[in-house]
Amino acid sequence: MKNLITKSLIAAGLFASATAIKAQTASLQIIHNCADAAAGTVDIYAGTTLLVNDLQFRFATPTLTNIPAGVNIVVGVAPGTSTSSAQSIATFTVNFAPNSRNIVIADGIVSPTGYNPSSMMRPFTLNTFTAGVAAAPNGTTTSLLVHHGSTDAPTVDIVAPFTGTNPVVPNILVNNAPYGAYAGYLNLPTANYKIQVRDQNAENVVAEYSAPLQTLGLGGAALTVVASGFLTPSNNSNGPAFGLYVAAATGGSLIPLPSTPASSTRLQAIHNCADLAAAQVDVYFQSATTGPNAVKLIDNFAFRTASPYIDVPTAQVVTLSIAPPTSTSVASAIASYTYNLSPSSKYQLIANGIVSPTGYTPSSATTPFNLAVYATARERSINANNTDVLVYHGATDAPAVNVVAQGSGTVVTNMAYNTFNSTGYLQLPSNTTAGNYTLHVTNTAGTATVASYSAPLNTLGTTGLGLSVVASGFLTPSSNSNGPAFGLWAALPTGGNLVQLPLVSTTSINEITSEYVNANVFPNPNTNQVNVTINTKETQLATAIITDLSGRVLIQVNSEINAGENTITINTTELNAGLYILNVYHGNVVEQAKLIKE
Repeated sequence: MKNLITKSLIAAGLFASATAIKAQTASLQIIHNCADAAAGTVDIYAGTTLLVNDLQFRFATPTLTNIPAGVNIVVGVAPGTSTSSAQSIATFTVNFAPNSRNIVIADGIVSPTGYNPSSMMRPFTLNTFTAGVAAAPNGTTTSLLVHHGSTDAPTVDIVAPFTGTNPVVPNILVNNAPYGAYAGYLNLPTANYKIQVRDQNAENVVAEYSAPLQTLGLGGAALTVVASGFLTPSNNSNGPAFGLYVAAATGGSLIPLPSTPASSTRLQAIHNCADLAAAQVDVYFQSATTGPNAVKLIDNFAFRTASPYIDVPTAQVVTLSIAPPTSTSVASAIASYTYNLSPSSKYQLIANGIVSPTGYTPSSATTPFNLAVYATARERSINANNTDVLVYHGATDAPAVNVVAQGSGTVVTNMAYNTFNSTGYLQLPSNTTAGNYTLHVTNTAGTATVASYSAPLNTLGTTGLGLSVVASGFLTPSSNSNGPAFGLWAALPTGGNLVQLPLVSTTSINEITSEYVNANVFPNPNTNQVNVTINTKETQLATAIITDLSGRVLIQVNSEINAGENTITINTTELNAGLYILNVYHGNVVEQAKLIKE
């Protein structure tokens, strides 16, 4: 093949002389990844001369040397039955740098119909990578060049689960790779990996593959990994299915990475146990993936905080253990729970109940410490214009309740302690200011309001997210060791402190007292603290929340304010310089200001 190409290029007049051949050459490998059946086999021309004959789909040429460099070459791609370059379905002009190593991958759609996206959206093209390498940096490393060539696959992440420095945080090898892109070389220690294709948020597994680099003896090798075929063949003329394929420098048939069942899913933990004896806990995790010894998953996990969604193994026994915050090993655990998690589910675990034998009503015998499990959790809303809200009743001394969203009617009915909303997530529009809701907690008959809360989903920037609202604390703290008072708190998918929903004064379900008062913010810009001055006519709870521009909560300060002028001081030393949003909630008022940190 090499001699054929060199002779063809000489015949085509692309070499000026033997001297030019020696001084101005490059290396080239061509990979056929166009899954359109009309291009199942192609001929490749250099000018009018046949360069590669009958290159089949999912085949690669050897790495070819002595390719002219520093000159324009018109490359034509024609059907495998072609007799001349005049029959080319597409032409491309290339100019390779001297001594470069180039990888050219044919992608896209040729046919005018039968494929989705169509040839208009994904036209046939040659995608060139001009910084190829001949080998990995050393014999214990394998270099992988990753290319996204699947026309109907979205932007994706490539993840190697449980291989990073923290086994429960996604080890993202390739971040946000769009169709047609090269991700550059991954220099991985030569080992056997699970490789997952996930959505661009690294949250959901599209497919998982085995990459046995060590077993195959690929230390020191440089390979190209191509996302190939269709996620939905039925929408693409029943073409070849999606997969990851490897091209070696020696060429030949691309090697499929074996498909394997997903080995991980996602889990969020929320600490909602209001017993003062469990104000902070350590959480341990053990499975076959982590080995025989439990690892400390969360240190000093505080009441009314949440973990982010983390990776956990599936199809094996997983043990979660809860221990005091002074623990040094899982041997100190006060409770352990065993699960066998499904890769088709996503989990939320809420710690709840009473630990202490005395001091609480109902007692630990009636409402013992437990982990409530929800197996269809969401990190994102189904509709990008909504916030999807899961409601959980976690107040041990509160009766069964209804929840009424003002203007939308009853959204939760007869929800008892230690249960989730029976209808699952509430899909609440939140992309406009109408997405700032008032929620009324009522008795099950709907005749009396226990309390009302502001749920400013739009202001908090939760559009597009899935979150949980947890009934937390005690209706009667005096009967529960003067523990934290009842309230509604929101857990964001990014974890951190739960966000308190501000209490709203009400006279009835349909009438809310409202008085707009201005909050003064100073200094702005600030360097290490900001003050918020609020004037009000009555005592009420005020909450100041600082978020970044994506809506992620960074700082929350709760303060009871009295009639008259009040000042809330917020420490901003941990914020980086930049622009933030300050939201102040008090009474039925939500005020917002741009905050600049210098």
